[in-house]
Amino acid sequence: MIIDAHTHFYPSEISENPDIWADKRKEKYWASLVGKRPDGKLSLQGFPSEKKFLSDMDDAGVERAIIQGWYWENPETCEEFNALISNLVRRHSDRLSAFASVQPRFCKHSVEVAKHAKEQGFCGIGELHDGVQRFSYLDENFEKLAIACAEENLPICVHLTERTPRQYLGKVDTNFEEAFSSAKKYTSTNFIFAHWLGSEIFENPQNALDLFKNKNVFFDSSASPLLCKEDAWQKACNFADWAIYGSDYPLRLYPRKFKVEEMRTIVDEAKRNIDKNCSENFFRNNILKIIK
Repeated sequence: MIIDAHTHFYPSEISENPDIWADKRKEKYWASLVGKRPDGKLSLQGFPSEKKFLSDMDDAGVERAIIQGWYWENPETCEEFNALISNLVRRHSDRLSAFASVQPRFCKHSVEVAKHAKEQGFCGIGELHDGVQRFSYLDENFEKLAIACAEENLPICVHLTERTPRQYLGKVDTNFEEAFSSAKKYTSTNFIFAHWLGSEIFENPQNALDLFKNKNVFFDSSASPLLCKEDAWQKACNFADWAIYGSDYPLRLYPRKFKVEEMRTIVDEAKRNIDKNCSENFFRNNILKIIK
């Protein structure tokens, strides 16, 4: 059984006119990702229908997908988006799970979302992006959110942007030191650091191992083909107890091969490269340690 722990979905209310939807809600960052690119290239963001999402799961052999929330800039957008995703998950509870979107700068709202997340069908909080949402992992607002998540047994998914000179549309820096410090401080809260822990497991493996000591930190493989060479999968097996499979579907992860989103190629790449001794933990067991 393959669980894809890092996907996204935008219902038709959003996907039919995503840039207009974003502009009306003053979501400038997301609008920059889904609108017309300055370089004239096709956006990497795909917008599958509900039917195609499930069909792509079937084609890839993914039995369950976890839909991550988005790092919306406004709490009202989080609320609207959560309602749409909650309804989606309830319709397909046998195949789909989801994390709830929050804006940590608005403490009261984010804590309320965490407290009632399970009632709405959510099993985690995030994805969060401190650079886009303009908050600190060390301030009081995030502390209250982390405590609420610990009480509700909700993991927090954190976006980490790779610390490299490479530039691309939408690249916004994240504060690794603050994110890591919060994980060490709030040891009762489980954290999933996305994108190979911001590639930290490859660039600074000792730093990564230090994080794993408290056993509340995991990382996922989301967007790997856009960030890393294929040998990343083998290297990840050095951290088999903390690695979680995630794709970042429906991003077009192989833009030179496909003009529309698809899920199968990254699954095949991962299966081809992950050592059999760690594949069960990677594709299933590790995520089930922290969610039901």
